[in-house]
Amino acid sequence: MNGKKITQLFKIYWPDNGGGIAKVMESIAGGLPEYRQEIIVCQQERHKKSTRDCYQGVPVFRCRQWFDLLSTPVSFRYLYEVKKRTKDSDLVIYHFPYPVADLAVLLGLYSGKLVVWWHCGYENYRWLAPFYRPLVWHTLKKADRIFVSSKGNIPNSQIPKRYWKKCRVVPFSVSDACLERGRAYAAKCAGQDPERSGQERVTILFIGRLVWYKGCDILLRAFAQMRELGCRLVLVGAGPLEQELKKLSCSLGLSDVEFTGMVSEEEKMRRIEQCDFLVLPSTSKAEAFAVVQLEAMAFAKPVINTALPSGVPTVSIDGITGKTVAPGSVRELAGAMRELAEDEALRRKYGRNALRLVQNRYTQELMVERYRSVLHELNAELPSKHRKQKEYTKHKKYRKQEKQGMQV
Repeated sequence: MNGKKITQLFKIYWPDNGGGIAKVMESIAGGLPEYRQEIIVCQQERHKKSTRDCYQGVPVFRCRQWFDLLSTPVSFRYLYEVKKRTKDSDLVIYHFPYPVADLAVLLGLYSGKLVVWWHCGYENYRWLAPFYRPLVWHTLKKADRIFVSSKGNIPNSQIPKRYWKKCRVVPFSVSDACLERGRAYAAKCAGQDPERSGQERVTILFIGRLVWYKGCDILLRAFAQMRELGCRLVLVGAGPLEQELKKLSCSLGLSDVEFTGMVSEEEKMRRIEQCDFLVLPSTSKAEAFAVVQLEAMAFAKPVINTALPSGVPTVSIDGITGKTVAPGSVRELAGAMRELAEDEALRRKYGRNALRLVQNRYTQELMVERYRSVLHELNAELPSKHRKQKEYTKHKKYRKQEKQGMQV
């Protein structure tokens, strides 16, 4: 099969599991149809046999997972597949962090040019940081380019300064389907009360995995400080802290909190339509961007986020599309939620600005253009390893034929 090839590396992918990184992988797979593409990930379940399937027309190799270490699936088959599947790759895109992929880079198992998509730091590996850091730096040294989602992620990340010249900013985007639906919803609601499925109370929404850096405990404590307003809080998502957060909600005496668990994309869109504003109370720069902000903004919904040293506060801008508060501050978060809950005119103003910002900066078309620009840079540079080998083989074959011709 002709054409250039991209191979993407990470630990999980749709439909087993996903999140923001899976959406980025999907945007590459669907947004660059001129490339042949493959994706290599791990099986979600331990000891499940390796499989090959297709997701939206792109081959996905799911490698057998032997064990799990600090939420990291470890697979020896993964190393084999990287070596085998990248032999004819022009470009390998590694979605950081996944230590097994770093090991594949260290062992030189990949072929083609290497792009590291720096989604977040490796705070969750803090106990192994002294051992993992040299591996990370080696990966960044080998990388031809490093993608980050915003300029704010460069000086505040753990990327050593000597590698910053390799960095290219490629902001995330909302899908065309999400933006189209959001525009239609905003137009329908212009000049009238937002639909709340019969709910007259203000509805506050959180969407994300229930993990340590999302700050959901802060959200619940802040919500408890504004209970006299009669608002409703909905948490969409699942994760290891789900039961702990439910217990906290009960101990705070919160009766107007709903935990939905994992939901479909359709249900997520419906929940955004029904809410009055989104809250992203993240407490660590492990939250590097948060695509869910864009999804809410596409429906003209204000966002309350936190002033993290990452790309988060550059997505929804304080005083323009919502409010930004100090990470971990129950008092500030409660104050911001109270302000938006009590001021419908302000919510509408922020919502209009939010939709306009998404349309101007965060469309899928713009993101794909940025990808193509960087790929054009790489294609204009020196050939990748396997192309050098092809040229050498071709030259060797030509010299052999030339020599045979001279002998005749």
